[in-house]
Amino acid sequence: MSFGNKVRNLRAENKLTQSDLASKLGVSTRTIYNYEKGNLFPKDIKVIKGLAEIFNVTTDYIMDEIDVKIMPEEESTIINYAKDNFGYKGKKEAEQLIEKTAAIFAGGTLSEEDQDKFFESITKLYFNAKRKARNKYGRQSNKYKL
Repeated sequence: MSFGNKVRNLRAENKLTQSDLASKLGVSTRTIYNYEKGNLFPKDIKVIKGLAEIFNVTTDYIMDEIDVKIMPEEESTIINYAKDNFGYKGKKEAEQLIEKTAAIFAGGTLSEEDQDKFFESITKLYFNAKRKARNKYGRQSNKYKL
């Protein structure tokens, strides 16, 4: 079930109007309407937590099944590249980058082509920053370890 359908169903089960829910969350009625129509996704985790609290469900339930348009193969390639070139820390940072970037796409406001371009740009920036840091500071060595 999509995020919007969950919000709509939970709101109906709790006998709340869009206006009631908007007041409880501190957002506009139009925002609730757009959540339910799938035109918008909360950019702030406080809204997700607020929904979970209001409806007495977990944030995982609210966020589960959100359509994220990052292909697992592309994701895996980027993570493996980061691990091979920057080690475990680079792998973890790449995973975090993908996770955080996915939230931007969850609202569905960008076309698939624009999402691909955005993700490609972010990925290039990330790896360029990692290379610059490596060139400037080098790899940490264990030569002083006993």
